Amino acid sequence: MAEHLGGSRGREGSGTMTPMAYSRKEGMAMTARGSPGGAGSMGLRSGSGMMRPNSAPRERPSPQALKATLFSDARGRVEELRQMKEAQYWGRELPPKRDLPAYWSVSTHGQPFNDERLFNGATNVYQVINPSGRDKNIPKPVGPATEQQALLRKSLKENQLYLSKQDLSPLPHGSKPHPLGEPERVLVLSKLTPYQRIHALRLCLDRDIRAKDFIPWTQMVWDKLNARFWRRNRDMCIRLATQRLENYMKRHLQYLADQKCNAARAPASRTKDVLREAFWRVDPDRTGRVSLQQFLQVWQNVLCLLEYRDEMVASATGRSRVVLVPGRRILIDLPMCSAIFTQYGFDKDGLMPYVVFINAISASPARLLGQEVVISASAEGRHGLGNDVEVAYCVGNAKIVYPKCAKGVFPPSGFDPRVADRSMMPPNAHMWLEHAYGYAGMDTLATNVFYTKNTTETRDEVVYYVGCVGIVYCKQDMDKGLRSQRFFFGHTNDIKCLAIHPSRQYVVSGQQKATGPDEVPYACVWDVDNCNLLQRLDHDISERAVIACCFSGNINHPDPNKKGGDLLVTITADDRHTIHLWQWMKPADKYCKSVNIPGWFLGPHKKLEYIRAAAARTPSGTFYQNPHVHDEENPKVKDVLKHLSEEEVDSHYRALKDAPHPRHPIIEQVVGEDNMVNEDWEFGYCDNVPRAKKDGTWELLMEYPGCNGTPPMIYGVAWNPLKPQDGRRGSEFVTYGVKHLKTWIVDEEGVWRGTAGSFGTTHIENVLSACYVPALHYMAAPGDSCILTGFSSGQVGLWVPPYPTRANATYKLVRKFEAHGPGKPRTLNNGTQQCKGVRVIKLRADPNHKLPTGRRVLTGGSDGCVLQWELSQVDGTRKDGTPIRGVNMFCMAEDPEEKCGPGRYKLQEELTPYEVLNVPSVTALDCHHLRQREFVAGTDQCDIWEVDKDPRVLVEGHEETVEHVATHPRNPSIFVTGCRSGKVRVWNMDTRQVEREASVGFPVDGCAFANEDYPSKAKRNQKSLHVAFGSVGPYSLGERHKIAVLDVETLQPLKVIPEPVAQVQELVYSPANGPGILAAGCCDMTVYLFNAKHEYHLIAKCIGHSGNVEHIDWSYPISQPGSRLHGQMIIQSSDTSGNLLYWDTKTGKKIAYNQRDAPWSTWTTDIGFSVMGIWPDYSDRTDINATCRSKRGSATYIPPPDPKQATKADFAASVLPAKEEECADAVPECGYLVTGDDFSTVRLFNYPVVWDDAPYKAFRGHASHVMDVRFNCNDTRIVSVGGLDRAIFQWRTAGIALQDAEEDKKLLAAWQHAIKERGAQDSMLEAKPGVEWQQLDKDGKVWGPKAVKEQIDEELEKQASMRQFTRQATRPGSALSISPNRTSDRQASRLIRPNSAGLGPQLSPQHMPSKQLLKTMSTSQHTKSPVALRYGANAESPPPTPGAVRPVRQM
Repeated sequence: MAEHLGGSRGREGSGTMTPMAYSRKEGMAMTARGSPGGAGSMGLRSGSGMMRPNSAPRERPSPQALKATLFSDARGRVEELRQMKEAQYWGRELPPKRDLPAYWSVSTHGQPFNDERLFNGATNVYQVINPSGRDKNIPKPVGPATEQQALLRKSLKENQLYLSKQDLSPLPHGSKPHPLGEPERVLVLSKLTPYQRIHALRLCLDRDIRAKDFIPWTQMVWDKLNARFWRRNRDMCIRLATQRLENYMKRHLQYLADQKCNAARAPASRTKDVLREAFWRVDPDRTGRVSLQQFLQVWQNVLCLLEYRDEMVASATGRSRVVLVPGRRILIDLPMCSAIFTQYGFDKDGLMPYVVFINAISASPARLLGQEVVISASAEGRHGLGNDVEVAYCVGNAKIVYPKCAKGVFPPSGFDPRVADRSMMPPNAHMWLEHAYGYAGMDTLATNVFYTKNTTETRDEVVYYVGCVGIVYCKQDMDKGLRSQRFFFGHTNDIKCLAIHPSRQYVVSGQQKATGPDEVPYACVWDVDNCNLLQRLDHDISERAVIACCFSGNINHPDPNKKGGDLLVTITADDRHTIHLWQWMKPADKYCKSVNIPGWFLGPHKKLEYIRAAAARTPSGTFYQNPHVHDEENPKVKDVLKHLSEEEVDSHYRALKDAPHPRHPIIEQVVGEDNMVNEDWEFGYCDNVPRAKKDGTWELLMEYPGCNGTPPMIYGVAWNPLKPQDGRRGSEFVTYGVKHLKTWIVDEEGVWRGTAGSFGTTHIENVLSACYVPALHYMAAPGDSCILTGFSSGQVGLWVPPYPTRANATYKLVRKFEAHGPGKPRTLNNGTQQCKGVRVIKLRADPNHKLPTGRRVLTGGSDGCVLQWELSQVDGTRKDGTPIRGVNMFCMAEDPEEKCGPGRYKLQEELTPYEVLNVPSVTALDCHHLRQREFVAGTDQCDIWEVDKDPRVLVEGHEETVEHVATHPRNPSIFVTGCRSGKVRVWNMDTRQVEREASVGFPVDGCAFANEDYPSKAKRNQKSLHVAFGSVGPYSLGERHKIAVLDVETLQPLKVIPEPVAQVQELVYSPANGPGILAAGCCDMTVYLFNAKHEYHLIAKCIGHSGNVEHIDWSYPISQPGSRLHGQMIIQSSDTSGNLLYWDTKTGKKIAYNQRDAPWSTWTTDIGFSVMGIWPDYSDRTDINATCRSKRGSATYIPPPDPKQATKADFAASVLPAKEEECADAVPECGYLVTGDDFSTVRLFNYPVVWDDAPYKAFRGHASHVMDVRFNCNDTRIVSVGGLDRAIFQWRTAGIALQDAEEDKKLLAAWQHAIKERGAQDSMLEAKPGVEWQQLDKDGKVWGPKAVKEQIDEELEKQASMRQFTRQATRPGSALSISPNRTSDRQASRLIRPNSAGLGPQLSPQHMPSKQLLKTMSTSQHTKSPVALRYGANAESPPPTPGAVRPVRQM
């Protein structure tokens, strides 16, 4: 990034020169707290827009202009100033003031030259990147004197002399430079200008940096800052040494002042007076300025700098105080003085005004912060830096004010501008959903768990959903430790319903309307093998949500070709509960529109074009490339940043592609043959799910109101499996819900007729479930059926129609069977309560595979039981002599206490001694024709059971809202969660199961792992790892909340802390080898500190927040010599009002000054300099719920060997920054940050996030606010919790963990290579030889192979022959019907459209090419035309299917 200060500056390593412009677009509202002596603002050069230095000569105004200025109306000037301030009139805005050293006055001291970026001084316009002596093709932008200075600097940096030894003139072009010896180095230094000589000495250019015996001046200040540290991170090394040297000087001055005061027995002298007298001794003429030699003389000869140690001495009053005890003599040299000069400023002659140094070194830290430039981002509504000028100010220590933080934030000392460059780009790292814990069983209205077609006698595979992710789960892979879940990411909001196709190969899921003016509720049809989207069916925006759905057909039919499934019924959540009947896919090949929907996208949307342009413009692509990739001084950094060759990437991709099953998940989704890869989607440029297109592949056949009332009034829909499946006369389905049951039957005219069922004389109840069963009365005709329903009372009702059943026939409730208990009541949408009753009824298949349906029924109730019923023939007559119709049923349970079948199954886990019995309610059931003794069940406790002789839980989840998660500090596989029901669970990310669970007896909110073992009386003072949970609930006077401390290994209660008086939202333990304190942030605006080493006694209360405490972070021992906080761990906390406060953990007192350089152990606060850019535009303070910084790039704390004997300085020196080559992108202190927000996404940023609205990668899956997100201890995984959706997502990272850096680098490169290769393959598909192409429609817009035309004509003939039976729309016949084995029997129709240029067919980007069709078209000729799918984006819709019945709208 270009950093401009008083002149133009090009990028490092480039030959371009960029002027520092200030325009309306790039301008910023900026203020500066008054520097003594006058204003220091810089003018604008007229015309060019360049910043004009104050030291440059100014133009004198003309006499007329001066007279007009002196005698103008004062009121006019006041009004103009008012307009400038209030209206922000662009033409009158003042230029921004450049950053100046503290207490520096431009009017008094002139222009400072302490910024090393001003290589040629503020009066020069251009910076010499490549002097003309090295290349003839580069013109000379400056004079010979400036060019000589540039070559002198270059000679010192590269240790080679680029000038002649005689007259120091530039070498001619092509001449090799001479090695720079010690005499030549001294000569070069003497020829530099004074201010450039100071910068050279500070950077150790007075010696050979590459020499083995190189000793930097920083090592003499602190032995840890040796040559190795210097080469690894020079800027940080200089910053730490300068800070340490300043602290030595401050302590020495304080000691001398105290000695004078003690000698006089009165406050006779201050530190300012001591230092001023010392400078006067070397400046007898009182010029007010000193050179490097004079400054060295002051500290070396006059003041005699010493090192001090702290010693506690008891005073006469009994109180202890800190006394400075002198130690060794500190010898300083010119490079040390140069560092001090650069810190406090000097002029062009290399002289420092010592009054500036005296005021700055004697001032308090808070006062020094007040001297810095203020960047007001709030004025423009920005959150972070917005241009290069602001980055330049941050390098010079500025203050940034942005809307979400109540107070300003400060960049760390020695801010690296590469951090801002990196924050401008999205992260190169990636993550993917590895496992989803939980199941949506709480709010479901109908069955939402089903077996898939891949279920066999030895393999169990079920499909369900949680949040807004459809999940296909395999039990056997789970038991083997393999990847056991596949995910469908086609939804953007809560999934409300799910149904399985009769072939068990396709799934339909309906969702609630997402937030946004263009969003609509829709249903997705997707396959279970690859989780690819086959069809999206959009509903009207006013219909709110799709709450029920069902395929036509008979799932239990033994003949695969007679299962049906061509039609789809959906019901929406509008006040009319509209019923839609769809022909969801017209082509025979269901995979003609198969599309892979990635679970992530790039953001923000406004920057996608910039990111795409950057990817096309730079060789590094979309992501950040460190300019130090060719850094020869640090070979480790060069090795980290080097790019993989194309051969290496291709070989790694081939190895991953040819790997045995299961392949890597992100490679598997790209190389799958049944979906088309769209590069825009796979690279994240499509930030939304593709909308449904009017491509003629679907048709809405019918649209009728179902029931009036506040939704949901309809709970579900069921298709009659014994009647026609294609919508012709006699087809039937039923809807049920609040106090009603309604059947829909097609009459002779092909019109659907809805008729409400009759409850007769019985009590009208809510119908919670329904299922068609065969009628088994005397003389029953084939296809005769009746309905079984479940009621809220726990009974099962039998509904019988008149036979034969025609349209407008009324089903009557003729009998009720006692089945289950009513269960616990639940509150409905209208405020009333009803019992949960019988939530699900399921008809089993015929075990002999002969009959269309079986003779056994499963019912699930709110008593936690599943009953199996036997259907039998009903005999007898009524009182009027008419025969009894319908069916009889009896329960197969012989013992009412039976728990494991065959007639009664009890879904109840073993209870712990502390646990209260909580009976689950069965909400979902499904059975498979190959599994006659087993079935799968879902409960309202968000668990999925596999029920057989030994029932077990397949999927376990939380039954209430879960808002926090904590990861184990040492074991990367363990994390813990708690929910509002009081249940806490310890999860294992490797086995993906619950290891332990317990009930703490109160609703749980915050949770935290201890970072080290602590003793406890409950375990006889044996040390163990603790985990703490905080209670949640309303704040009320007189009532207290609790914090429960448990043992991690056994979840044994160790301690209950009753001190908090309000909800405990945040719990954080101190780092390992720290003070052993538990910090608790509560909703009473207080942070409580408890001593974990002594039975959690209350140490202090941190009072000072103005809102509920949300986040707390601990620091490692901070380095502030001379301060009482030196070597101590502190905490920072943020609240709902936007305050970021710092606290002394020993006393609980607030630290008044900013802790910009504190080494934080974790970063979870959502405000601060490092996380400014996470806030999107137009967001409020509550939109970001959680943040977490990766361990990579953060400092490490290695405690002293003997902590009891160690001093404060030893603790502070034990904090080591991360090595540059170990940081992300080899930028010091850089890593990654994840956030959880109210937009249901988990976002990954480059950390620190300092750029306004920084680019990110957003990952979908959650359906509610993401309440918490955490890295594990080695950054290999991320865990997020979704609050109200009760989902826990486990994400796998790539490119974040340091231990997997090399493998992840190859993986990400291979993944991007696979996307490009697959996209190129799909865009260049060719028809097989011998295929004849011809016009397929009347208008000549659609062209394709002749074989497709013949198949279409054949279909039209078949449909015409069926019109004599019905006018109802039918599905294509058996010639194009889908076979259960799609890989062998699938045959597709493929039509193409001409492109806009008329150069032949063009591939439709939304559809997947059929490879089966291409294989069947092979003869001797070759035609170079890409094959596209069905109908293109510009093609007209196909003609309506003959016989279609009264469609509402044709698409």
